[in-house]
Formats: sequence, C-alpha cells, structure tokens
Amino acid sequence: MEKSNKEIKCKPSQLVNWPWFVAMILETGLMISYFREYEVLIRSPTIPVNVSHILITIPGYICLFTLLTAIYNILKVWCISYEISPEEIRIKRGILSRNHEFVELYRVKDYSLIQPLVYRFFGLGNLTLFTSDRTHPVFTLRAIGEPEKKYQLLRELVERNRKAKHVFEVD
Repeated sequence: MEKSNKEIKCKPSQLVNWPWFVAMILETGLMISYFREYEVLIRSPTIPVNVSHILITIPGYICLFTLLTAIYNILKVWCISYEISPEEIRIKRGILSRNHEFVELYRVKDYSLIQPLVYRFFGLGNLTLFTSDRTHPVFTLRAIGEPEKKYQLLRELVERNRKAKHVFEVD
C-alpha cells in the first residue's frame, strides 16, 4: 500500500488545555498557602458567624468551578478526532452528542501551518485549511503531532484528488 493511500487518524493534544492546567496549579497553591490567613481574617468579631461561614466556602467553590471547567475542557479535547483519507477529511467532535464534519479533499484551496512556541517544544502545530466548502470554509486541525508531515501528505492527496476529478481552481 502506498503512503498516500493510507488513512491517517490523529487527535489534538491536551496541551491545548495548558491555561486550565496552569490555573489549577496556581489556585491549588494559593488555597493551600492562604487558607489559614483567610479563615482568621473572616472569623473576626466584626463579621457575623453565618456570613463568615459563607465567606470561608467561597474559595472552595471557586476551585470546584475551575476543576469542573478543566475536566469539561479535557473531555472536549479528548472526544475530538481527525481522519484524513484519500478522498476526504473527517472531523468528529462532541461529548454527549457527536458532530461529524466532512470536507472533500478537492475543495481544499490553501493551507496555513502555525506552531506556537509551547507547541514547538512538543512537536505540535495547528494546520488550518481554507476550503471552498460552504459549511466549513475554514477549519483548523488543532495541536496535531508532526504537522509538517501531515501537511505534505494532505497536499499530495489534494493534488491527486483534483487531477482525478478534473477540478481546477478559478479565481
């Protein structure tokens, strides 16, 4: 089987969620370091007991909210998959309900490969495809591994598809 006839399956990296990981680490550190000082401040005689109890639990609720949001974002990224076949690109996403998006390869007009500094350390990148598809004119394969190889393979498959279907771009 030729390399270009092979189907490629990939998933985005959880590195997309690095801001949530940093927020969780910072919040946990702040909660551990300042909880006792915060509790002493709230338990002052000028604040009523029922109000102080509510004020003590506020940081816990904030951490719980951040934790649940981080878990949701991790699941959201975990449920995304990209498949590049010789005929089309399929994107599947969704936690409870699945959304399947398809783009024929001959519709791809242009590419953009962006590798932010954090992604470069891990060999990741964002491959953006500009298409003539009406429903998805621009979409991005986020935080994929080996983006240059996938770009080269995708470019080769697009050209092969255009020649096979006799599709030529006219501006």
